[in-house]
Amino acid sequence: MAKKSKKPVSKLRRIIEGIILIVAICVFIYAAFNLYTIWKANNDEANEIEEIRELVNVPKTEKELDEFEIDFEELLAVNPEVVGWIVVLDTDISYPVVKGTDNDYYLDHTFKKESNYAGAIFMDYRNNANLSDLNTFIYGHNVYHGTMFAELENYMDKEFFEKHPYVYYYTPDANYKLQVFSSYVSKSDSSSYRIDFQDDEDYQAYINEVKEKGRYDSGVEMSAIDHMITLYTCAYENGNNPFNTDPRDIDERYYIHCKIIRALSGEMPYQRTDGNE
Repeated sequence: MAKKSKKPVSKLRRIIEGIILIVAICVFIYAAFNLYTIWKANNDEANEIEEIRELVNVPKTEKELDEFEIDFEELLAVNPEVVGWIVVLDTDISYPVVKGTDNDYYLDHTFKKESNYAGAIFMDYRNNANLSDLNTFIYGHNVYHGTMFAELENYMDKEFFEKHPYVYYYTPDANYKLQVFSSYVSKSDSSSYRIDFQDDEDYQAYINEVKEKGRYDSGVEMSAIDHMITLYTCAYENGNNPFNTDPRDIDERYYIHCKIIRALSGEMPYQRTDGNE
């Protein structure tokens, strides 16, 4: 029985198959390049964090943190815009805090001013570095692999909220112990996003508002004499995340309000001038 002869492959089919092969190779190269870019950014971020932390050697216990001092000379040599160092015990949050001339640069630049999507932890440029403002905002990305301010989302969990009441903030002039008194999710442009207040009455109304918004009752007393630091990062609780949503469309934030309860060294960042202590 004679074998059937194969039909010759048409020229058009060969062209189409060649185009498909080229497209597949290009897609593979593009995907591989993106994976390498992400890996390199993550690796660079990890190496820089490790290098900076070695300059400071932050302790791991509450007692040690209460007595800890940072020599900012080496940090200032790396970046003269450093204004502090923030620590949340038993978490990965232990970073230098910088303050630029806007709220954009450190969104995609590290402490060493290297370009990186993870950015840095930074203070609102409108705030005074000495914490003399009633409400000081400190920002950081909610990085998907757990760095920067990603662990702030744990404050939405009651057990974590109760077991991690304190935040430490060290500066070149004084060191402070903070206590978290309210944590919740709200819009990026909500009434919680405020720095300036008309007077004590206005500020007290704000305090009452953000305490009411809190997911859990901390029992922390807060009055218009007290200053706070608000930690602020993106919230992905409603299905929005960097994998399926343009970050510009994510408009919810975690607000973690912290009362400055005492100065571990130096003075408190405010003095009453009305005679009421």
